[in-house]
Amino acid sequence: MKRQNRRLFKSQGGFSLIEVVASLVIITIILLSFFGLLIQSNKTGKSSEQIIDATYLAQKEMEKMYNYFKSTTTETWDSNFPYLAEKDEVNSTGNITRYKVTPSNAKNKEIIIVNAEDIPHDNTVRITIEVYDSRGATLKAKMQNIFSL
Repeated sequence: MKRQNRRLFKSQGGFSLIEVVASLVIITIILLSFFGLLIQSNKTGKSSEQIIDATYLAQKEMEKMYNYFKSTTTETWDSNFPYLAEKDEVNSTGNITRYKVTPSNAKNKEIIIVNAEDIPHDNTVRITIEVYDSRGATLKAKMQNIFSL
């Protein structure tokens, strides 16, 4: 047994340079594919988080609208509209009024656009809430509801 161990230690056999380089290339290819996977999953997670936050803001504003229309009348809904005091910009075309609101509790400084469309023959109001990114370029979430007066 001792003789076999001595022969094993005295032998000059080992890995050649080509074998070492080939194994390094294979390991590099495997690691690069894993890094690409990790980077892509990080981007997807961040994008998903932004969409969830924007949807939450839109839902919160829609609940605000629900509570408002639950306690208002046909004659006074547009004069007491909750966004009149905090509006940044109002555009009115026909029976659609557009309010640009920048909420203070927005995580990524999103911009909320509230469209209120009066439908007089039905005594209803169509509310559309759009949440854009901080630059106002990309729509992240959109909700629409019709409230009866």
